[in-house]
Amino acid sequence: MNLRRSFFDSKLLLSGLVSCFAVVTSNANAADLQYGGKVGDQFAYQFEISADMPDEITSYKGTTRYTIDEIGAEQIRLTYRGGLTESTKPKASSASRGPFGRGFGPFGFGGGPPSPFSRPKFAGKVHTTNKITMTRRGSVMAMEGDSQLPFLLGNVSLMPFEFLPIAQQREWLVDSGVSITQEQEGRRPFGPFGPFGGDDPKSVQAGGEKTNYSIESETPTAIVIKKSYQLSSPKAGDQPAYDLTGTGKWTFNPTDGLPQSLDFAAKLAIDENNTKTTIPISIKYHRLSVEEIAKLDADAERVKREREMAAAEAKQAAEAPLTAEEKTAALAALSSSDSDEVLKALGQLGKKSPQEPDTEVAAAIQSLLGNPSKKIQEEASKTLARWSPAYKVKFELNKAYDSHMPVKSTGRAVTDSSQLYVGQFVQAKLYASWFAVEILELRPDGKVLVRKRGFAPQEHTISKSDIQLAPDELDQPNKPASLASTAPGPRTWSDATGSFKVEAVFVKSADGKVTLRRTDGREVTVPLDRLSTEDQKYVEKAAAKPVQNPFE
Repeated sequence: MNLRRSFFDSKLLLSGLVSCFAVVTSNANAADLQYGGKVGDQFAYQFEISADMPDEITSYKGTTRYTIDEIGAEQIRLTYRGGLTESTKPKASSASRGPFGRGFGPFGFGGGPPSPFSRPKFAGKVHTTNKITMTRRGSVMAMEGDSQLPFLLGNVSLMPFEFLPIAQQREWLVDSGVSITQEQEGRRPFGPFGPFGGDDPKSVQAGGEKTNYSIESETPTAIVIKKSYQLSSPKAGDQPAYDLTGTGKWTFNPTDGLPQSLDFAAKLAIDENNTKTTIPISIKYHRLSVEEIAKLDADAERVKREREMAAAEAKQAAEAPLTAEEKTAALAALSSSDSDEVLKALGQLGKKSPQEPDTEVAAAIQSLLGNPSKKIQEEASKTLARWSPAYKVKFELNKAYDSHMPVKSTGRAVTDSSQLYVGQFVQAKLYASWFAVEILELRPDGKVLVRKRGFAPQEHTISKSDIQLAPDELDQPNKPASLASTAPGPRTWSDATGSFKVEAVFVKSADGKVTLRRTDGREVTVPLDRLSTEDQKYVEKAAAKPVQNPFE
Protein backbone atom coordinates (compact mmCIF):
# COMPACT_ATOMS: atom_id res chain seq x y z
CA MET A 1 0.00 0.00 0.00
CA ASN A 2 1.59 3.28 -1.08
CA LEU A 3 1.74 6.31 1.18
CA ARG A 4 -0.99 8.20 -0.66
CA ARG A 5 -3.35 5.26 -0.34
CA SER A 6 -2.40 4.88 3.30
CA PHE A 7 -3.15 8.55 3.99
CA PHE A 8 -6.71 8.44 2.77
CA ASP A 9 -7.59 4.81 3.43
CA SER A 10 -6.84 5.24 7.11
CA LYS A 11 -10.43 6.47 7.30
CA LEU A 12 -11.58 2.91 6.61
CA LEU A 13 -11.30 2.07 10.27
CA LEU A 14 -13.79 4.85 10.79
CA SER A 15 -15.98 4.16 7.81
CA GLY A 16 -16.12 0.52 8.81
CA LEU A 17 -18.46 1.75 11.47
CA VAL A 18 -20.46 3.98 9.18
CA SER A 19 -22.21 4.13 5.84
CA CYS A 20 -21.69 5.18 2.25
CA PHE A 21 -23.00 7.81 -0.13
CA ALA A 22 -23.54 6.82 -3.75
CA VAL A 23 -25.31 7.80 -6.94
CA VAL A 24 -26.40 5.27 -9.55
CA THR A 25 -27.68 5.60 -13.07
CA SER A 26 -31.30 5.08 -13.96
CA ASN A 27 -30.54 1.39 -14.58
CA ALA A 28 -30.13 0.29 -10.95
CA ASN A 29 -29.50 -3.34 -11.87
CA ALA A 30 -26.31 -2.43 -13.74
CA ALA A 31 -25.20 0.56 -11.77
CA ASP A 32 -21.77 2.15 -11.92
CA LEU A 33 -21.83 3.65 -8.45
CA GLN A 34 -20.52 7.20 -8.10
CA TYR A 35 -21.05 10.18 -5.90
CA GLY A 36 -23.12 12.87 -7.53
CA GLY A 37 -25.74 15.55 -7.29
CA LYS A 38 -25.60 19.14 -8.42
CA VAL A 39 -24.08 22.32 -7.11
CA GLY A 40 -26.18 23.86 -4.36
CA ASP A 41 -27.87 20.61 -3.27
CA GLN A 42 -28.32 20.42 0.49
CA PHE A 43 -29.06 17.37 2.61
CA ALA A 44 -29.00 16.46 6.30
CA TYR A 45 -28.86 13.42 8.59
CA GLN A 46 -30.08 12.67 12.07
CA PHE A 47 -27.48 10.63 14.01
CA GLU A 48 -27.80 8.40 17.04
CA ILE A 49 -24.65 6.63 18.25
CA SER A 50 -24.23 4.74 21.51
CA ALA A 51 -21.37 2.91 23.21
CA ASP A 52 -22.21 0.45 25.98
CA MET A 53 -19.33 1.01 28.41
CA PRO A 54 -18.77 -1.24 31.46
CA ASP A 55 -20.45 1.18 33.86
CA GLU A 56 -22.22 3.73 31.66
CA ILE A 57 -23.78 4.27 28.26
CA THR A 58 -22.29 7.09 26.20
CA SER A 59 -24.44 8.55 23.44
CA TYR A 60 -23.91 11.00 20.60
CA LYS A 61 -26.92 12.60 18.94
CA GLY A 62 -27.42 15.44 16.53
CA THR A 63 -27.90 16.67 12.99
CA THR A 64 -25.27 17.00 10.29
CA ARG A 65 -25.71 19.01 7.11
CA TYR A 66 -23.99 19.10 3.73
CA THR A 67 -23.91 21.41 0.74
CA ILE A 68 -22.47 20.42 -2.63
CA ASP A 69 -20.08 23.23 -3.60
CA GLU A 70 -18.57 21.79 -6.75
CA ILE A 71 -18.85 18.61 -8.83
CA GLY A 72 -16.94 17.42 -11.86
CA ALA A 73 -16.27 14.25 -13.77
CA GLU A 74 -13.72 13.01 -11.22
CA GLN A 75 -14.22 14.92 -7.95
CA ILE A 76 -16.85 16.43 -5.68
CA ARG A 77 -16.45 19.17 -3.05
CA LEU A 78 -18.75 19.42 -0.03
CA THR A 79 -19.19 21.70 2.95
CA TYR A 80 -20.16 20.01 6.21
CA ARG A 81 -21.76 21.83 9.14
CA GLY A 82 -22.87 20.26 12.36
CA GLY A 83 -21.81 18.29 15.41
CA LEU A 84 -23.14 15.70 17.82
CA THR A 85 -23.97 16.22 21.48
CA GLU A 86 -22.44 13.81 23.98
CA SER A 87 -24.37 12.46 26.98
CA THR A 88 -23.69 9.72 29.49
CA LYS A 89 -26.09 7.61 31.50
CA PRO A 90 -24.68 5.61 34.44
CA LYS A 91 -25.89 2.06 34.71
CA ALA A 92 -28.01 1.27 37.75
CA SER A 93 -25.76 -1.64 38.63
CA SER A 94 -22.55 -3.00 37.20
CA ALA A 95 -20.20 -5.76 38.18
CA SER A 96 -17.32 -3.48 37.33
CA ARG A 97 -18.29 -0.86 39.91
CA GLY A 98 -16.37 -0.70 43.14
CA PRO A 99 -17.44 0.88 46.44
CA PHE A 100 -16.60 4.34 45.09
CA GLY A 101 -18.55 4.01 41.87
CA ARG A 102 -15.70 2.90 39.55
CA GLY A 103 -14.37 -0.58 39.06
CA PHE A 104 -10.87 -1.95 39.40
CA GLY A 105 -10.70 -3.54 35.96
CA PRO A 106 -10.28 -1.78 32.63
CA PHE A 107 -11.65 1.79 32.76
CA GLY A 108 -11.60 1.70 36.57
CA PHE A 109 -9.01 2.64 39.18
CA GLY A 110 -7.05 -0.55 38.71
CA GLY A 111 -5.47 0.19 35.32
CA GLY A 112 -6.36 -0.69 31.77
CA PRO A 113 -6.88 1.78 28.96
CA PRO A 114 -8.55 5.08 29.74
CA SER A 115 -12.15 5.42 28.72
CA PRO A 116 -12.10 5.82 24.93
CA PHE A 117 -14.96 8.30 25.23
CA SER A 118 -13.38 10.59 27.82
CA ARG A 119 -11.24 12.96 25.74
CA PRO A 120 -12.81 16.45 26.08
CA LYS A 121 -11.55 18.15 22.92
CA PHE A 122 -13.07 16.09 20.12
CA ALA A 123 -14.24 18.51 17.43
CA GLY A 124 -17.15 16.24 16.48
CA LYS A 125 -18.79 17.00 19.84
CA VAL A 126 -19.28 20.68 19.02
CA HIS A 127 -20.66 22.57 16.04
CA THR A 128 -17.95 22.85 13.41
CA THR A 129 -17.42 23.19 9.66
CA ASN A 130 -15.37 20.97 7.33
CA LYS A 131 -14.51 21.26 3.65
CA ILE A 132 -14.27 17.85 1.99
CA THR A 133 -12.86 17.00 -1.44
CA MET A 134 -13.20 13.41 -2.66
CA THR A 135 -13.33 11.39 -5.84
CA ARG A 136 -16.64 10.31 -7.32
CA ARG A 137 -15.94 6.84 -5.87
CA GLY A 138 -15.32 8.02 -2.33
CA SER A 139 -11.58 8.40 -1.88
CA VAL A 140 -11.01 11.47 0.28
CA MET A 141 -8.49 13.75 -1.38
CA ALA A 142 -8.47 16.60 1.15
CA MET A 143 -10.27 17.74 4.27
CA GLU A 144 -10.15 21.17 5.88
CA GLY A 145 -11.17 21.07 9.52
CA ASP A 146 -11.73 18.33 12.04
CA SER A 147 -14.87 16.62 13.31
CA GLN A 148 -13.41 13.66 15.20
CA LEU A 149 -15.63 11.71 17.56
CA PRO A 150 -14.09 9.67 20.38
CA PHE A 151 -12.29 6.35 19.98
CA LEU A 152 -12.71 4.60 16.63
CA LEU A 153 -15.83 6.52 15.60
CA GLY A 154 -13.83 8.82 13.33
CA ASN A 155 -14.85 12.09 11.72
CA VAL A 156 -18.61 12.52 11.84
CA SER A 157 -18.39 14.63 8.69
CA LEU A 158 -17.05 11.59 6.78
CA MET A 159 -19.55 9.07 8.11
CA PRO A 160 -21.86 9.17 5.09
CA PHE A 161 -19.01 8.31 2.70
CA GLU A 162 -17.70 4.85 1.65
CA PHE A 163 -15.45 3.45 -1.03
CA LEU A 164 -17.46 2.35 -4.05
CA PRO A 165 -16.62 -0.47 -6.47
CA ILE A 166 -14.46 0.31 -9.47
CA ALA A 167 -16.71 -1.73 -11.77
CA GLN A 168 -20.38 -2.68 -11.75
CA GLN A 169 -19.93 -5.22 -8.98
CA ARG A 170 -22.58 -6.59 -6.62
CA GLU A 171 -19.89 -7.55 -4.12
CA TRP A 172 -16.60 -5.84 -3.32
CA LEU A 173 -13.89 -5.88 -0.68
CA VAL A 174 -11.68 -3.16 0.78
CA ASP A 175 -8.60 -4.60 2.47
CA SER A 176 -5.92 -2.40 3.99
CA GLY A 177 -3.55 -1.79 6.85
CA VAL A 178 -4.03 0.93 9.44
CA SER A 179 -2.04 2.65 12.15
CA ILE A 180 -3.71 2.98 15.52
CA THR A 181 -2.80 5.91 17.74
CA GLN A 182 -2.86 4.78 21.36
CA GLU A 183 -2.32 8.29 22.80
CA GLN A 184 -5.44 10.25 21.99
CA GLU A 185 -3.69 13.61 22.33
CA GLY A 186 -1.19 12.81 19.57
CA ARG A 187 -0.71 13.96 16.01
CA ARG A 188 -2.37 11.59 13.57
CA PRO A 189 0.27 10.01 11.35
CA PHE A 190 -2.21 9.82 8.45
CA GLY A 191 -3.92 13.17 8.82
CA PRO A 192 -7.37 13.89 10.27
CA PHE A 193 -8.90 10.59 9.18
CA GLY A 194 -7.16 8.30 11.70
CA PRO A 195 -9.12 6.18 14.14
CA PHE A 196 -8.43 8.13 17.30
CA GLY A 197 -7.84 11.73 16.26
CA GLY A 198 -5.60 14.10 18.15
CA ASP A 199 -2.14 15.51 17.73
CA ASP A 200 1.38 14.30 18.44
CA PRO A 201 0.99 10.56 19.21
CA LYS A 202 3.10 8.87 21.85
CA SER A 203 2.65 5.39 20.39
CA VAL A 204 1.37 3.94 17.15
CA GLN A 205 0.70 0.28 16.43
CA ALA A 206 -0.12 -1.48 13.20
CA GLY A 207 -3.31 -3.29 12.36
CA GLY A 208 -5.25 -4.72 9.46
CA GLU A 209 -8.85 -4.25 8.40
CA LYS A 210 -11.31 -5.60 5.92
CA THR A 211 -14.67 -4.30 4.78
CA ASN A 212 -16.98 -6.49 2.70
CA TYR A 213 -19.93 -5.06 0.79
CA SER A 214 -22.73 -6.85 -1.01
CA ILE A 215 -25.95 -5.58 -2.59
CA GLU A 216 -28.91 -7.34 -0.94
CA SER A 217 -31.88 -5.75 -2.65
CA GLU A 218 -32.80 -3.06 -5.15
CA THR A 219 -35.86 -0.95 -5.86
CA PRO A 220 -36.22 2.24 -7.88
CA THR A 221 -35.87 4.27 -4.67
CA ALA A 222 -33.63 2.11 -2.47
CA ILE A 223 -30.53 -0.04 -2.83
CA VAL A 224 -29.70 -1.94 0.33
CA ILE A 225 -26.05 -2.92 0.83
CA LYS A 226 -24.88 -5.28 3.55
CA LYS A 227 -21.59 -4.35 5.11
CA SER A 228 -19.36 -6.42 7.38
CA TYR A 229 -16.23 -5.10 8.99
CA GLN A 230 -13.23 -6.44 10.90
CA LEU A 231 -10.23 -4.71 12.41
CA SER A 232 -7.49 -6.62 14.21
CA SER A 233 -4.51 -5.07 15.95
CA PRO A 234 -2.35 -7.50 17.95
CA LYS A 235 -0.45 -6.60 21.11
CA ALA A 236 2.62 -4.47 20.49
CA GLY A 237 4.91 -4.24 23.47
CA ASP A 238 2.85 -2.91 26.35
CA GLN A 239 0.09 -1.70 24.04
CA PRO A 240 -3.30 -3.47 24.21
CA ALA A 241 -4.77 -5.61 21.46
CA TYR A 242 -7.87 -4.37 19.66
CA ASP A 243 -10.45 -6.37 17.76
CA LEU A 244 -13.39 -4.62 16.17
CA THR A 245 -16.10 -6.45 14.25
CA GLY A 246 -19.48 -5.34 12.99
CA THR A 247 -22.25 -5.78 10.48
CA GLY A 248 -25.00 -3.54 9.22
CA LYS A 249 -27.07 -2.31 6.35
CA TRP A 250 -26.70 0.88 4.45
CA THR A 251 -29.41 2.20 2.14
CA PHE A 252 -29.19 4.87 -0.51
CA ASN A 253 -31.76 6.32 -2.84
CA PRO A 254 -30.75 6.04 -6.52
CA THR A 255 -33.46 8.51 -7.50
CA ASP A 256 -31.83 11.51 -5.87
CA GLY A 257 -28.38 10.01 -5.37
CA LEU A 258 -28.11 10.50 -1.62
CA PRO A 259 -27.47 8.11 1.28
CA GLN A 260 -30.73 7.24 2.97
CA SER A 261 -29.95 5.42 6.21
CA LEU A 262 -27.57 3.21 8.18
CA ASP A 263 -28.14 0.63 10.90
CA PHE A 264 -24.81 -0.78 12.07
CA ALA A 265 -23.82 -2.77 15.17
CA ALA A 266 -20.23 -3.47 16.21
CA LYS A 267 -18.23 -4.82 19.13
CA LEU A 268 -14.89 -3.42 20.21
CA ALA A 269 -12.81 -5.90 22.23
CA ILE A 270 -9.80 -4.58 24.16
CA ASP A 271 -7.25 -6.99 25.66
CA GLU A 272 -4.79 -5.44 28.08
CA ASN A 273 -2.93 -6.98 30.98
CA ASN A 274 -4.84 -10.25 30.41
CA THR A 275 -8.10 -8.42 31.01
CA LYS A 276 -10.64 -8.31 28.21
CA THR A 277 -13.36 -5.69 27.85
CA THR A 278 -16.04 -5.68 25.16
CA ILE A 279 -17.86 -2.50 24.20
CA PRO A 280 -20.96 -2.85 21.99
CA ILE A 281 -21.34 0.12 19.65
CA SER A 282 -24.46 1.07 17.71
CA ILE A 283 -24.55 3.59 14.87
CA LYS A 284 -27.76 4.72 13.24
CA TYR A 285 -28.68 7.61 11.02
CA HIS A 286 -31.34 8.52 8.52
CA ARG A 287 -31.66 11.27 5.96
CA LEU A 288 -34.12 13.98 6.86
CA SER A 289 -36.91 14.91 4.51
CA VAL A 290 -37.41 18.46 3.29
CA GLU A 291 -40.31 18.78 5.71
CA GLU A 292 -38.21 17.51 8.66
CA ILE A 293 -35.43 19.97 7.84
CA ALA A 294 -37.95 22.80 7.62
CA LYS A 295 -39.37 21.82 11.00
CA LEU A 296 -35.89 21.71 12.56
CA ASP A 297 -35.15 25.16 11.17
CA ALA A 298 -38.48 26.51 12.41
CA ASP A 299 -37.92 25.03 15.86
CA ALA A 300 -34.39 26.47 16.01
CA GLU A 301 -35.69 29.90 14.98
CA ARG A 302 -38.45 29.70 17.59
CA VAL A 303 -35.98 28.77 20.34
CA LYS A 304 -33.69 31.62 19.23
CA ARG A 305 -36.54 34.14 19.41
CA GLU A 306 -37.63 32.84 22.82
CA ARG A 307 -34.08 33.19 24.13
CA GLU A 308 -33.77 36.70 22.73
CA MET A 309 -37.10 37.70 24.28
CA ALA A 310 -36.14 36.18 27.62
CA ALA A 311 -32.79 38.00 27.53
CA ALA A 312 -34.52 41.30 26.67
CA GLU A 313 -37.03 40.84 29.49
CA ALA A 314 -34.26 39.97 31.95
CA LYS A 315 -32.31 43.05 30.88
CA GLN A 316 -35.35 45.26 31.26
CA ALA A 317 -36.10 43.83 34.71
CA ALA A 318 -32.46 44.23 35.77
CA GLU A 319 -32.30 47.86 34.67
CA ALA A 320 -35.66 48.84 36.17
CA PRO A 321 -35.17 50.97 39.31
CA LEU A 322 -36.34 49.63 42.64
CA THR A 323 -39.81 50.69 43.64
CA ALA A 324 -40.20 52.45 46.99
CA GLU A 325 -41.55 49.24 48.50
CA GLU A 326 -38.72 47.12 47.05
CA LYS A 327 -36.09 49.55 48.32
CA THR A 328 -37.56 49.62 51.84
CA ALA A 329 -37.68 45.83 51.94
CA ALA A 330 -34.12 45.49 50.60
CA LEU A 331 -32.67 47.94 53.15
CA ALA A 332 -34.48 46.16 55.96
CA ALA A 333 -33.19 42.75 54.80
CA LEU A 334 -29.61 43.99 54.45
CA SER A 335 -29.63 45.23 58.04
CA SER A 336 -31.15 41.99 59.33
CA SER A 337 -29.32 39.74 61.79
CA ASP A 338 -30.59 36.73 59.83
CA SER A 339 -27.74 35.76 57.47
CA ASP A 340 -30.11 33.85 55.16
CA GLU A 341 -32.26 36.94 54.77
CA VAL A 342 -29.18 39.07 54.06
CA LEU A 343 -27.91 36.63 51.43
CA LYS A 344 -31.34 36.47 49.82
CA ALA A 345 -31.46 40.27 49.55
CA LEU A 346 -27.92 40.38 48.13
CA GLY A 347 -28.88 37.73 45.57
CA GLN A 348 -31.88 39.77 44.42
CA LEU A 349 -29.90 43.02 44.26
CA GLY A 350 -27.08 41.21 42.46
CA LYS A 351 -29.43 40.55 39.54
CA LYS A 352 -30.07 44.23 39.05
CA SER A 353 -28.16 46.56 36.73
CA PRO A 354 -29.15 50.02 38.05
CA GLN A 355 -28.75 52.78 35.49
CA GLU A 356 -28.49 55.49 38.16
CA PRO A 357 -26.40 55.15 41.36
CA ASP A 358 -28.38 54.69 44.57
CA THR A 359 -26.08 55.85 47.33
CA GLU A 360 -28.36 54.59 50.10
CA VAL A 361 -28.53 51.02 48.78
CA ALA A 362 -24.80 51.07 47.89
CA ALA A 363 -23.94 52.23 51.43
CA ALA A 364 -26.05 49.44 52.97
CA ILE A 365 -24.27 46.84 50.80
CA GLN A 366 -20.85 48.35 51.52
CA SER A 367 -21.45 48.04 55.26
CA LEU A 368 -21.54 44.26 54.80
CA LEU A 369 -17.98 44.05 53.44
CA GLY A 370 -16.78 43.70 57.03
CA ASN A 371 -19.44 41.16 58.02
CA PRO A 372 -18.15 38.23 60.14
CA SER A 373 -19.53 35.84 57.51
CA LYS A 374 -17.07 35.23 54.68
CA LYS A 375 -19.96 34.22 52.44
CA ILE A 376 -21.76 37.52 53.06
CA GLN A 377 -18.52 39.44 52.43
CA GLU A 378 -18.05 37.74 49.05
CA GLU A 379 -21.66 38.24 47.94
CA ALA A 380 -21.65 41.85 49.15
CA SER A 381 -18.49 42.56 47.16
CA LYS A 382 -19.97 41.15 43.93
CA THR A 383 -23.29 42.96 44.48
CA LEU A 384 -21.68 46.29 45.35
CA ALA A 385 -19.82 46.19 42.03
CA ARG A 386 -23.22 46.41 40.32
CA TRP A 387 -24.51 49.27 42.51
CA SER A 388 -21.41 51.45 42.80
CA PRO A 389 -19.45 52.44 39.66
CA ALA A 390 -16.53 53.49 41.84
CA TYR A 391 -16.41 50.16 43.65
CA LYS A 392 -16.77 48.32 40.36
CA VAL A 393 -13.42 49.75 39.29
CA LYS A 394 -11.84 48.40 42.47
CA PHE A 395 -13.65 45.05 42.16
CA GLU A 396 -12.55 44.50 38.55
CA LEU A 397 -8.99 45.53 39.38
CA ASN A 398 -8.77 43.12 42.30
CA LYS A 399 -10.16 40.38 40.09
CA ALA A 400 -7.67 41.11 37.31
CA TYR A 401 -4.70 41.24 39.70
CA ASP A 402 -5.71 37.90 41.21
CA SER A 403 -5.53 36.22 37.79
CA HIS A 404 -2.73 34.64 35.76
CA MET A 405 -3.83 36.55 32.65
CA PRO A 406 -2.04 39.68 31.38
CA VAL A 407 -3.17 43.05 32.78
CA LYS A 408 -3.41 46.44 31.11
CA SER A 409 -0.26 48.54 31.37
CA THR A 410 -0.60 51.49 33.76
CA GLY A 411 2.46 53.30 32.42
CA ARG A 412 3.40 54.10 36.02
CA ALA A 413 7.14 53.39 35.87
CA VAL A 414 9.04 52.81 39.10
CA THR A 415 11.40 55.72 39.89
CA ASP A 416 13.95 56.39 42.60
CA SER A 417 11.24 58.01 44.69
CA SER A 418 8.86 55.06 44.42
CA GLN A 419 8.41 53.32 47.76
CA LEU A 420 8.25 49.59 47.08
CA TYR A 421 7.59 47.08 49.85
CA VAL A 422 7.38 43.33 50.35
CA GLY A 423 3.85 42.06 49.71
CA GLN A 424 3.02 44.86 47.29
CA PHE A 425 1.03 44.02 44.19
CA VAL A 426 2.55 45.52 41.06
CA GLN A 427 2.78 44.58 37.40
CA ALA A 428 5.89 43.11 35.82
CA LYS A 429 7.02 42.69 32.22
CA LEU A 430 7.08 38.93 31.64
CA TYR A 431 6.95 37.13 28.28
CA ALA A 432 6.56 40.51 26.50
CA SER A 433 3.33 41.29 28.43
CA TRP A 434 2.42 42.83 31.79
CA PHE A 435 1.32 40.44 34.53
CA ALA A 436 0.21 40.95 38.12
CA VAL A 437 2.92 39.96 40.58
CA GLU A 438 3.62 40.19 44.31
CA ILE A 439 6.94 41.52 45.55
CA LEU A 440 8.71 38.88 47.65
CA GLU A 441 12.10 40.50 48.19
CA LEU A 442 13.87 43.81 47.52
CA ARG A 443 17.49 42.84 47.02
CA PRO A 444 20.57 45.01 47.76
CA ASP A 445 21.69 44.88 44.13
CA GLY A 446 18.45 46.61 43.08
CA LYS A 447 16.85 43.47 41.69
CA VAL A 448 13.36 42.47 42.81
CA LEU A 449 12.10 38.95 43.44
CA VAL A 450 8.44 38.68 42.42
CA ARG A 451 5.88 35.91 42.20
CA LYS A 452 3.36 35.79 39.39
CA ARG A 453 -0.20 35.72 40.69
CA GLY A 454 -3.06 33.41 39.81
CA PHE A 455 -2.85 29.87 38.47
CA ALA A 456 0.58 28.14 38.59
CA PRO A 457 2.49 30.99 40.29
CA GLN A 458 6.13 31.35 39.25
CA GLU A 459 8.96 33.36 40.77
CA HIS A 460 11.11 35.76 38.75
CA THR A 461 14.05 38.01 39.58
CA ILE A 462 13.76 41.20 37.56
CA SER A 463 15.01 44.77 37.51
CA LYS A 464 12.92 47.72 38.66
CA SER A 465 12.73 48.93 35.07
CA ASP A 466 10.52 45.91 34.35
CA ILE A 467 8.04 46.90 37.07
CA GLN A 468 5.12 49.32 36.94
CA LEU A 469 3.00 50.43 39.87
CA ALA A 470 -0.57 49.17 40.02
CA PRO A 471 -3.55 51.56 39.98
CA ASP A 472 -4.20 53.35 43.26
CA GLU A 473 -7.69 51.78 43.44
CA LEU A 474 -6.21 48.27 43.83
CA ASP A 475 -6.43 46.81 47.32
CA GLN A 476 -3.00 46.48 48.94
CA PRO A 477 -3.62 44.43 52.10
CA ASN A 478 0.10 44.27 52.94
CA LYS A 479 0.72 48.02 52.72
CA PRO A 480 2.64 49.30 55.77
CA ALA A 481 0.75 51.71 58.00
CA SER A 482 3.45 54.35 57.43
CA LEU A 483 2.59 54.38 53.71
CA ALA A 484 -1.18 54.27 54.10
CA SER A 485 -2.89 57.02 52.13
CA THR A 486 -5.19 59.43 53.88
CA ALA A 487 -6.72 60.66 50.66
CA PRO A 488 -10.50 60.22 50.57
CA GLY A 489 -12.00 57.75 48.14
CA PRO A 490 -14.61 58.38 45.45
CA ARG A 491 -18.06 59.61 46.44
CA THR A 492 -21.29 60.36 44.61
CA TRP A 493 -21.61 64.03 43.56
CA SER A 494 -24.87 65.66 42.50
CA ASP A 495 -25.77 68.90 40.77
CA ALA A 496 -28.09 71.45 42.44
CA THR A 497 -31.18 70.05 40.71
CA GLY A 498 -30.42 66.43 41.61
CA SER A 499 -30.76 65.45 37.95
CA PHE A 500 -27.11 64.57 37.36
CA LYS A 501 -24.78 62.41 39.44
CA VAL A 502 -21.20 61.21 39.11
CA GLU A 503 -18.76 59.05 41.10
CA ALA A 504 -15.57 61.07 41.59
CA VAL A 505 -12.75 62.08 43.95
CA PHE A 506 -12.32 65.66 45.12
CA VAL A 507 -9.07 67.14 43.73
CA LYS A 508 -9.14 70.88 44.51
CA SER A 509 -11.24 74.00 44.79
CA ALA A 510 -10.14 77.41 43.48
CA ASP A 511 -11.75 80.59 42.18
CA GLY A 512 -15.28 79.29 42.78
CA LYS A 513 -14.66 76.12 40.78
CA VAL A 514 -14.26 72.51 41.88
CA THR A 515 -12.06 69.93 40.15
CA LEU A 516 -13.15 66.30 40.41
CA ARG A 517 -11.47 63.12 39.13
CA ARG A 518 -14.02 60.62 37.81
CA THR A 519 -13.60 56.88 38.24
CA ASP A 520 -12.51 56.61 34.60
CA GLY A 521 -9.55 58.90 35.41
CA ARG A 522 -10.90 61.98 33.60
CA GLU A 523 -10.85 65.29 35.50
CA VAL A 524 -13.77 67.70 35.23
CA THR A 525 -14.19 71.23 36.59
CA VAL A 526 -17.61 72.58 37.60
CA PRO A 527 -18.78 75.81 39.26
CA LEU A 528 -19.15 75.39 43.01
CA ASP A 529 -22.64 76.91 43.00
CA ARG A 530 -23.81 74.28 40.50
CA LEU A 531 -23.27 71.53 43.11
CA SER A 532 -25.83 70.36 45.65
CA THR A 533 -25.84 71.97 49.09
CA GLU A 534 -24.40 68.80 50.63
CA ASP A 535 -21.56 68.75 48.10
CA GLN A 536 -20.78 72.43 48.67
CA LYS A 537 -20.40 71.75 52.39
CA TYR A 538 -18.13 68.79 51.61
CA VAL A 539 -15.93 71.00 49.41
CA GLU A 540 -15.77 73.71 52.06
CA LYS A 541 -14.56 71.19 54.62
CA ALA A 542 -12.16 69.37 52.24
CA ALA A 543 -10.63 72.64 51.01
CA ALA A 544 -10.17 74.15 54.47
CA LYS A 545 -6.50 74.68 55.41
CA PRO A 546 -5.42 72.48 58.30
CA VAL A 547 -4.29 74.21 61.49
CA GLN A 548 -0.50 74.36 61.58
CA ASN A 549 1.00 72.31 64.42
CA PRO A 550 3.38 74.66 66.24
CA PHE A 551 5.37 71.72 67.66
CA GLU A 552 6.31 70.23 64.27
